Amino acid sequence: MNLDTILLLSIPVIAALVGWLTNKLAVYMTFYPIQYIGFKPFGWQGIIPSKSHKMASKAVSLITSKLISLEEEFAKLDAAEISVELQPRLQILSRTIVTSIMENELPLVWKLLPHSQKEEIYRDTTDQLPKAIEKLMLDVKNNIHELLDINKMMVEGLTKNPQMLIDIFQTCGEKEFKFIEKSGFVFGFLFGLIQMFIWNQFHYWWLLPVGGLVVGYLTNFLALKLIFRPIEPVKIGPVTVQGLFMKRQNEVSEAYSKILADELLSAEKIFDFIIETKGLDLLSELSRKHIDELVDNSTGSTKKTFIKLAGGSQKYDRIKTLAAKMFAEVLPSSIKGMFEYADRTLQIGHTLENRLKSLSKRDFEDVLHPIFEEDEHILIIVGAVLGLVAGFIQLAFLT
Repeated sequence: MNLDTILLLSIPVIAALVGWLTNKLAVYMTFYPIQYIGFKPFGWQGIIPSKSHKMASKAVSLITSKLISLEEEFAKLDAAEISVELQPRLQILSRTIVTSIMENELPLVWKLLPHSQKEEIYRDTTDQLPKAIEKLMLDVKNNIHELLDINKMMVEGLTKNPQMLIDIFQTCGEKEFKFIEKSGFVFGFLFGLIQMFIWNQFHYWWLLPVGGLVVGYLTNFLALKLIFRPIEPVKIGPVTVQGLFMKRQNEVSEAYSKILADELLSAEKIFDFIIETKGLDLLSELSRKHIDELVDNSTGSTKKTFIKLAGGSQKYDRIKTLAAKMFAEVLPSSIKGMFEYADRTLQIGHTLENRLKSLSKRDFEDVLHPIFEEDEHILIIVGAVLGLVAGFIQLAFLT
């Protein structure tokens, strides 16, 4: 085998490497770099990080419009069971709150009050507490949209940490991204064979650069299209053809729902968001009326009259206000006791998974396709440019 034959046979091999490299680079450029590198317009930022807010908004819109109903999910929570879950911790806190308020507001009265009377107030407060918590939880369920903007919560959660958004897409599209890389090698080799036969017949200097451009363009184009097209199964003779991602609807649904349930839609994440936003003020407002009622019921008519005589009506009202305020302050830390129950009851991940699996193929496409849809032409053009460069290198090598 002479040198010319070896050089000729190298064309499909180099084309395969070009196809593999351009597709691998296309996958990398989808995710990285996270921050813009270069000077605009001469630079690059990964497609997902650069459009994280837009992509997150589209994904969340799909979830909240077709997969999850806030009312349906929170309707699963039983206010009585939540009260039971929280009761042990809140009983201790109620005793602490009663002692603290009475020692500060009516120190002499509290000091002179017989131990049995103090214990009666403690006991009455403890007895009334589950009812107050139950009523509060019912109010929370009825006002959930005012307490929680789920769209804002999810979009902020996905955009604050671009790496989390990247991890979601990489996990759900792992097999598709590997296909893009491997198919680049296969398609590149096949197109390289065509290049080789044409070059063997016609030694025009521009054939290899143009061939490289075509190889880089087509390998990226075909790989990206075959992931999502055709959307529905199409039978061609004995073979059934369907987009790779579309075939894996059940598998992707499981991975996607698990990540969202663990990272964004756990009871703890939801409650933390409520606390960080205006939801805490509304929660305090909702709790105030129930604490007022609790204080009235736990002091009873005789003790209430005694406290009013000792400190006056204004002092009594102040005690109720302080009790509501202190309760609202400790509620965020106290309510954590219900997270396990809430996650166990809501099972948002399970709901998401089942509804993702039941989506139409057209709607399911929106789970992953948005990361390619707008900028896939850029990835294809990058592949073509790299192929063109490789073609010039081939030309120099062969001549």
